[in-house]
Amino acid sequence: MSDPEGATRVRPGPPRHVLVATDLSAHAERAVGRAAALSAEHGAALTAVHVTDPDLDPGLLAHARERLRAQLDRCAGAVEADAVVRSGRTAAELLEEAAERGADLLVVGAHGGHRRAEGHLGGTPQDLVRASDIPVLVVRIPPEGSYGRVLLAVGTSESSFVTAGAGIALTPGAEHLLAHAITVPGEHLLLMRGMGEHELEQLRGTAAERSRTEIERRAAGLVPPPAQVLVTPGRAEDAVPELADRYGADLVVVGTGARHGRLGRALLGGVARHVTQEAVCDVLVVPAAAEGS
Repeated sequence: MSDPEGATRVRPGPPRHVLVATDLSAHAERAVGRAAALSAEHGAALTAVHVTDPDLDPGLLAHARERLRAQLDRCAGAVEADAVVRSGRTAAELLEEAAERGADLLVVGAHGGHRRAEGHLGGTPQDLVRASDIPVLVVRIPPEGSYGRVLLAVGTSESSFVTAGAGIALTPGAEHLLAHAITVPGEHLLLMRGMGEHELEQLRGTAAERSRTEIERRAAGLVPPPAQVLVTPGRAEDAVPELADRYGADLVVVGTGARHGRLGRALLGGVARHVTQEAVCDVLVVPAAAEGS
């Protein structure tokens, strides 16, 4: 559907089935709580999955099921949820369960029970962000109510605005800020040829202003349009986490972008991976395979 100016009206739907991964640790309870809140908000089905070592003693499997149900009772409240315990490689088992159930949102904590240094993403979330063909919500902050302010990171592709629409559909009651970062082509070469940093900053500012009109036009096609459009010079992987922190966002929405060959996947996927590593809030990663679905 298009508006009178020809801009696409982006109306992705809310999630219908939420699958949350948990290692049963206290850190994972944030993810379980957020998944339950989103399930209740959207009337979506909820499945919680714990993956054990394939060599685990059968007697401990029953204990794992009991602990999973107890965690759901603590974190999900009155929200009904299926509790599933699987054995095998964690990311592979989670993706298989999501596919079998037709889940359209996968929720995982940024850290598990063996938490590393602050700001680093755990191995399972990294694997899921890289391999999942449905959106992955990486949870860092406690789920204290609905998301209040959401930063929608976009590029120049149509798919990135579909990704932004998916973020709006997931958080209909939030304030949405749309962010676009732009670089000057060949910046490093200009510096090598002797251009001063002040001149380069002027070029960056000019490029940002040239982009603003088009970004604002396309942002108007989102339903509803974002409250504010932020166009800033710089690399997206650096600018997006900084903007999220500056504006107090509790969720960043980023896509992996269109995928054109191995090099394209590596470059475009790097933005999403960097944002999930550096952002201090939750991050929703919408993969190319899911954009527009």
